[in-house]
Amino acid sequence: MTAVPDHLARLGRDDEGQQRAAGLLTAWAAVGEPAFRRAGTLRGLAAVGHVLWAAGLGRAAQVALRTPHGGVALAPVLSGAALVAAGLLLRAVLLASADRIADDGAAAVQDHLRTRLLQAALPTSGTPSEEVSDAALGEALDSEVGRLTQWLTTYVPSRRAMLLGSGIVLASVCVGSWAVALILVLATPLLPFNLKVIGLGTQAAVHAQLTATRTLSTHLLDQLRGLPTLVGLGAGEETVRATEAADRELARRTHTVLRVAFLSTAWIELLITVAMAVVATYCGLALLGYLDLPAVPSTMSLGTALFVLVLTPAYFAPARELARGYHARAEAAAAAELIADIIDRPPVAPTGGRMARVPAVRRPSRPSPAGVIMKEVGVRYPGRNDAALDDITLTVQPGSIVAFGGPSGAGKTTLLSVAAGLREPDRGWCLHTTGSATLPASPTMTAWAGQPSYLLPGTLRDNLLLARRDADDVQLTAAFAALGFEDLLAALPQGLGTRVGERGWGLSSGQMQQLVLVRALLRDTPLLCLDEPTAHLDPDGEARVIAAIRTLARSRTVLLTTHRPALLEIADDIVQLSQGRASRIRETL
Repeated sequence: MTAVPDHLARLGRDDEGQQRAAGLLTAWAAVGEPAFRRAGTLRGLAAVGHVLWAAGLGRAAQVALRTPHGGVALAPVLSGAALVAAGLLLRAVLLASADRIADDGAAAVQDHLRTRLLQAALPTSGTPSEEVSDAALGEALDSEVGRLTQWLTTYVPSRRAMLLGSGIVLASVCVGSWAVALILVLATPLLPFNLKVIGLGTQAAVHAQLTATRTLSTHLLDQLRGLPTLVGLGAGEETVRATEAADRELARRTHTVLRVAFLSTAWIELLITVAMAVVATYCGLALLGYLDLPAVPSTMSLGTALFVLVLTPAYFAPARELARGYHARAEAAAAAELIADIIDRPPVAPTGGRMARVPAVRRPSRPSPAGVIMKEVGVRYPGRNDAALDDITLTVQPGSIVAFGGPSGAGKTTLLSVAAGLREPDRGWCLHTTGSATLPASPTMTAWAGQPSYLLPGTLRDNLLLARRDADDVQLTAAFAALGFEDLLAALPQGLGTRVGERGWGLSSGQMQQLVLVRALLRDTPLLCLDEPTAHLDPDGEARVIAAIRTLARSRTVLLTTHRPALLEIADDIVQLSQGRASRIRETL
C-alpha cells in the first residue's frame, strides 16, 4: 500500500527539480537573450528562402510539363531556376548569420557562468566550501558548462524560429492547397506531447551520467594525488579494480543516455514521416484524378504538388530542430542542477564567535611597506577539535622581516594566509596599514609565494606576466638583474621564451623558487608573504634566495614561515607557534 504514495512523492520531487532547473536555465539564458532573439528571427525568416526555391521548382516543372513534345521555353525555366538559386542563397545567408549570432550569445552565457563558478571557488569573503572537490569544480567549468552549448544555440532560438518559420511555410502551403495545410495543422499537436515525454526520460538519464562522470573524475584525481602512498601500501590492484568499476558505471549510464536519445528521436521522425506520407498520398491521388471526396479538391497541378511536397518537410524542420534542442534542454537542465549546487553554495562564514569591530577604512595616500595588525585572531577548520589559531594578537612593523617558526601543524601557514588577507579569521580581525591608511587585510596588497612554488604550463614570460600584464621584456630582464638572477635567465635555452611544463616541469626547485621571487618583485605590493621559501634547496640555492629576500625587503614588509636557521638569522622578529598559540622570541629594536 505504501508503493503508490512513495511513487507520487518521488514524482513530486522530480517535478520540483525540473521547475528549479527550468528557472535556472531561463535566468542564465537572459544574459544572451538579445542575441538568441535575433538568431531565432533570422532562422524563421530563412523559411522565405525555402518557399522561394520550392516555388521556382514548381514553376519550372509546370512549364516543362505543358510542352512535352515541343521545345521548352527557356525564359520560364530560367526564371524558375533563378528563383531556386535566389531562395537557396537567401536561406544559406540567413542561417549562417543566425548561427554566428547564436554562438556569440552562448559564449556570453558560458563566460558568465564560468565567472560565477570561479567566484564561488574563490570568494571575496569567507572560505570556499570544502564539500566541493577540485574535480567537481573542473567538471563544472569545462564539461558541464559545455553541455549548455547545444541548448543555447539550438533550443533557445528555435522556439521563436518555429513560430515564425512554420507560420511562413504554412501560409505558403495554404495558398497552394488548403487541404494539405489542414493535414499539417492536424499533425502538429502530436509533437509537443512527445517532446515533453522525451524531456522527462532524457533529463533523468543525463543527470545520472553527469553524476557518474563527477564521481569518476574525483576518484581519479584522488588516486593520482595519493599514488605514491598507494604504491607503498601495495594497494595498486585494489585501486585499479575500483577505478574499473567506476568506469563501467559511467559507460552503462552513457549507454542509457544514447539509447533514450536514439529511441526518442526515432519516434519524432516516425511521426513526421507519417505526416509527410499522408500529404504525398493525397497529392498523388489528386494528380491521378483518383480522389473523390466531398468539399476536398480532387485535382492538383504538378507545379502545385511539387510546391507543397517540398514545403512539407520545411514545415516540420523547425519542429525537428526543436526536438533536437529538447534533448539538449534536458541535458542542460541536468547540468544546471550540478552547476547551481556549486554556485549557490555559500562560502564558509566565520563560526568561532562574534567578530570584533573593524576600524573604519582609510584609503592609502601612496605605496609604502605595509604593517599588519592582528587582534584576538582565531581559526578553526571543520572536522578538527583543536583550533588552528587561538587568540593571536600580533603587530608587524612596516618594512620589517618577520619569521613564523614552529613544528609542522603548528599553524604557520594558516597564520601567514590570514596576514596575507587570503583567509578571514573565524574570530578577531586582521588589518593592513600602509602610510597613514588602515585597511582590512586584502590579497590586493600582498604578493604570495606558497609551498610548493607553482608555475603554470606555458612560457617563462607568460608566468612572469601574471604579476604585471603590461611589463615588456626589458622590464622582465631588469627584474632578474635586480635580484641577482641574471645567470638563471642566461642558463635557460630560450630565455624568456623557454617553455615551462606542468608544475614547473623542466626546472629545478631552486630555479622555480627564484622565478617565484622575480614574479613577487614584478607584482610590487607592500607586503610579501613566503611559505617555506628555501625548502628543498641546497646551500647555494638557499643563499641566493636569502639574498633576493633581503633585496625585496628594502621596499616592502616580508612575512615568511621557515624551519631553516639561515632564514631566521635575517629576521627582525621571530614568532614561534605551538598548538595554534604564538610567542614572540625576538622583536625589532
